[in-house]
Amino acid sequence: MRLPEEQQNIGLAAFALLFLQQFTTPDPLRSVLSSPKVHHGETLHSQVHNPDLARPSIELHPEDHVYRGAVTQHLDWVVAEDYLRPDGVLKQVYLVNGIFPGPTIEACSGDTLLINVTNALQGEPISIHWHGLHVHNTMDGVPGVTQNAIPPGSTFMYNLTIPQDQSGTFWYHGHTGTSRADGLYGGFVVHAPSSRPTVRGLMARDSAESLQYGYEREFLLLIGDWYHQPGAQVLAWYMSIASFGNEPVPDSLLINGAGSFDCSMAVPARPVDCIEQQANLSYLSDIDTSFRLRVVNTGYYLHHTSNTEVEPQEAPSAGILYPGQRMDVILQPSKEDLTSLTIYLDRDCFNYPNIALTPTQTFPITPSHSPSLPQSLPENNLDLQNTPSKPSLLSNIPENPTQTQVIYTKIQKLSINHNIPNGFFNRTSWRPQPDTPLNTLPRDKWDDNQFSFAVPDSEWVDVVVNNLDEGGHPFHLHGHHFYILRVYEAPIGWGSYNPFVDSGPPGLESESGYDLSRAMLRDTVYIPSRGYAPVCPFRNILPTHLKRISPI
Repeated sequence: MRLPEEQQNIGLAAFALLFLQQFTTPDPLRSVLSSPKVHHGETLHSQVHNPDLARPSIELHPEDHVYRGAVTQHLDWVVAEDYLRPDGVLKQVYLVNGIFPGPTIEACSGDTLLINVTNALQGEPISIHWHGLHVHNTMDGVPGVTQNAIPPGSTFMYNLTIPQDQSGTFWYHGHTGTSRADGLYGGFVVHAPSSRPTVRGLMARDSAESLQYGYEREFLLLIGDWYHQPGAQVLAWYMSIASFGNEPVPDSLLINGAGSFDCSMAVPARPVDCIEQQANLSYLSDIDTSFRLRVVNTGYYLHHTSNTEVEPQEAPSAGILYPGQRMDVILQPSKEDLTSLTIYLDRDCFNYPNIALTPTQTFPITPSHSPSLPQSLPENNLDLQNTPSKPSLLSNIPENPTQTQVIYTKIQKLSINHNIPNGFFNRTSWRPQPDTPLNTLPRDKWDDNQFSFAVPDSEWVDVVVNNLDEGGHPFHLHGHHFYILRVYEAPIGWGSYNPFVDSGPPGLESESGYDLSRAMLRDTVYIPSRGYAPVCPFRNILPTHLKRISPI
């Protein structure tokens, strides 16, 4: 993993493959956005019965940001909980200012955001991580590392200054306990400023990027799995002997906080309060308009992944988008109507059956259309995991790093830990140091549970991450982007790589080393089971920051 000089709980267990179906319909419904917009400052009353009223606006407005200079935005958030039916099943959900998912943040490069977060929960501390953004170390939202969690009844101000050279699709999510699984997440979009002078409002939607890529409107899609039980109960089951270390399989799927669960599929052992409902995607039904879809996990024309540019590609469907990853795609106008969006959940992470889950779900776009599942998966998907970044982003990668670090990761059930599954990095399992965040302590005061390595200022470091686990995992590096030189999956046996022992990387055909022209600039990488990824080398330009690489 190489971090460039200028850059950059229960997670989303489901991996998604998206597919848009096109059919001709005689009377298409155009430009319909039926979900009411709820602005950041609004707080809805408790016991929301109409789920559309409890969701943020998902149409974006770059025209409000790309033609202005940097500003300071003041946001006041109250995190509370209430009962909603995101997919028809009643569940207690975390709300931010009364809506789920939380308010969509739109900003411009260089903006400063002062976000007052008040914890109105009963007995649960919270914190918020700003996934993919380069923020000051104390604002990263990791309890025990960069801050103390916000206790109930307390307020914490996140002071985020977005770098001038950073823009793209991000998201925020709870980083304490199982808050993300219970709904504490939302979208965060940073618009790139227009590179040409203009009069505000005369060409409201013609930002530099909209002209470059040829689109007229922008929408945000937050796609992720959903558990009907409270996250704490799901985690308790996973941490028991009964799970045998198998990660919990979700019950449903949500797009922007909305889903459609078949009530007849509910498991008798886990009864639910359920009503039938349909998710509404009719805002995508305008066949005369080209869209930019910013997809978070969470024909396509891919141009960004994890907020970095890639070589543009055309395809009828997107490939697998792993937890924490994002992509930006362009939907071009067509003579045929977009009638449905189909999402396939990657079953590789499902080690046991959950008969309540429908792993392939089709969401209607045209309300009058009754969606049907495609007969088979499309064959020419985008390979998001091996799509290189644009050459301009790869020009300064050095041939050799200053130093190399090797990490081995594995989830193990050991008798010393009462056979409860624990994650290990180089045979160490992290435990928070009581009372004080690590970044406020001198290194000689850290206890033996802290695994870290020091990186001198202005150096590039190769970090070879070996996944020895029986399943693949996405890994996210807080506060930085990195260059992925390759991702290797062993066809048989172990595929780990130790450059201090092995003569060369397994599976590498060329003796000249990695093909740097195929490198990928990301903040999240998926490493398959018994495989490795040299996320190599990063140059340390923020020596006072604490690096944290963690499985999602």
